[in-house]
Amino acid sequence: MKDLDYAYCVARLRANEARMLNNAFMMKLCESGSTENALAVLTEEGWIREGGSIKEITARKNEELWTLMNESVPDKAELGVFCVLNDFFNIKTAVKCLFSGADANNYYLYPSSVNLGELTEKVKLHDFSSLKIKGAYATERAYNMATLTENGQSAEIIIDRAAIDCLCAYARGKKSALVNEICGFLCDTANIKIALRVNALGKKRDFAEEAIGDCFRLDRNELINLSLGEAQELHSYLLSTEYAEGVLLYRESTSLFEKWCDDIIIGKVSSAKYTAFGFDPVCAFFYGKQNEIKNVSMILSALQAGVSADEIKERVRLGYV
Repeated sequence: MKDLDYAYCVARLRANEARMLNNAFMMKLCESGSTENALAVLTEEGWIREGGSIKEITARKNEELWTLMNESVPDKAELGVFCVLNDFFNIKTAVKCLFSGADANNYYLYPSSVNLGELTEKVKLHDFSSLKIKGAYATERAYNMATLTENGQSAEIIIDRAAIDCLCAYARGKKSALVNEICGFLCDTANIKIALRVNALGKKRDFAEEAIGDCFRLDRNELINLSLGEAQELHSYLLSTEYAEGVLLYRESTSLFEKWCDDIIIGKVSSAKYTAFGFDPVCAFFYGKQNEIKNVSMILSALQAGVSADEIKERVRLGYV
């Protein structure tokens, strides 16, 4: 598909982009004093049109975003890249809930390219071959591992690794340099977190090799080897990479690291705002809007928990507009 085929799509997303919430509005929301006041501000702004819990409001906004993407993007196959992490999370959820007895529908993430009703039933029936998803093999392996060892952690490792490898394949296989860059960044940062946990918990080589996936700009073998040694050597290696700032933040708090990751992605997509055609501006809009939804959800939850305005502001991700 040619870049010009995206002309209508980009124009429509630009129109929606004009209605996105900016940083000044987010700061105002942080200072609203209560969840009720914040919801009133969002309603007045037209960002929400009906009530519900924070989870319900967030789910509706994500559904609206996904509907807009599907209505606008001419090549629907390109949208799969936005679902990879949610797809594998949902696979993991289906397997875990089967063994715990919980209702997986309460935990599934949206958007997802997986038919979630089908996923739940296929896992219950142990019928993995007919699952039309990239994670079918990982789902079967995770299920068998959980059954054999009665160890949910082993199943999680298999699925998380499959998610990283799938993202890395996207990073190397798409014609969009922006998509490649974001997928590669997500792969590497996921592997960094795993390597740091492997090191902190003193895990063995077989665990590290199973858990640490394909890398984009990191050396996988070196990352595995260093994760099994002295913490200082691992940190020295990571601090020599482009991810050094994030690693320093990870030492302080995993939440600061996650915020850094989100801010880096927004920085990467910002230049695409000025691209007229092609998939890059689609990618930029999606991550920008998703970041907006994440910010609002975080602010509402923090207000509900009684967190101060100054503390909430420190958690707010960079805005796209």
